[in-house]
Amino acid sequence: RVSAHLARWHARGLDNAPVLLIDTRDMGVRALVGSADWSDARIQGQVDGSSGKRSPGSTLKPFIYGLAIDQGLLHPATVLRDVPSRYGSFSPENFDGRFLGPVTATDALNRSRNIPAVSVAGRLREPSFYQFLRQAGISRMASAEHYGLALVLGGGEVTPEELAGLYAMLSRDGEWHPVSFIAEEAPSRGTPLLSAEASFMVRDMLARHARPDVGSHAATQAMPIAWKTGTSWGFRDAWTAGIFGPYVLVVWLGHFDGRPNPALVGIEAAAPLFFSIIDAMQAEG
Repeated sequence: RVSAHLARWHARGLDNAPVLLIDTRDMGVRALVGSADWSDARIQGQVDGSSGKRSPGSTLKPFIYGLAIDQGLLHPATVLRDVPSRYGSFSPENFDGRFLGPVTATDALNRSRNIPAVSVAGRLREPSFYQFLRQAGISRMASAEHYGLALVLGGGEVTPEELAGLYAMLSRDGEWHPVSFIAEEAPSRGTPLLSAEASFMVRDMLARHARPDVGSHAATQAMPIAWKTGTSWGFRDAWTAGIFGPYVLVVWLGHFDGRPNPALVGIEAAAPLFFSIIDAMQAEG
């Protein structure tokens, strides 16, 4: 699936797509594609992209809303403001440069509106978004002051493995466990980060996000898929991460040397591969 997807995008310069699939029942890795071609030195094929630190774009936004639900700041139907805003010297903008005005929290999340997400993050108490990420095992983070509210929009860095652990936490009703690469490894003790209720609501919010291929036969299948895309600043990273059944799947497209490419947009470059893999797994039964 990775090879077929990249063949279609080759003309636009996309040539690498690490993928990680984990089973949330035991947090075991079921499949890992570290790079598209181990033998291709041109793409640094022997680098394991699943452990590389990259900007997550908007893939962390679901956890802002989960924290806000637990802290009593909103529910999925709460109306938020998507309007020009300033936070000190920080003036966030939306990816499309437009403002929608009043928008529900569910729509703000699924339409990946930056301004409502920053507003919600700025209202969080204990834990803050930064504290939450530290508790969730995000490694090598700088200080909270270093990121400010830009952390909400992908101003920090995570690995695909770390992102998979976060989405698995949503699937496991708010209890975080490290990803396991060893089948015989005893399950570690979990760390509760969100309530089961907040986790359920965020999963439901994400499952209302229509597939980009909504007109296809595959899109009519009944399995709920809770998913989110991400695009980093400067078009260096395209992501899609999500939950289907007991699995979490994370797809990243980009270049290991960090060079930009305007084709690296999550919904366009990463989401089709994400759904292609899910459809193939469902077809296999």
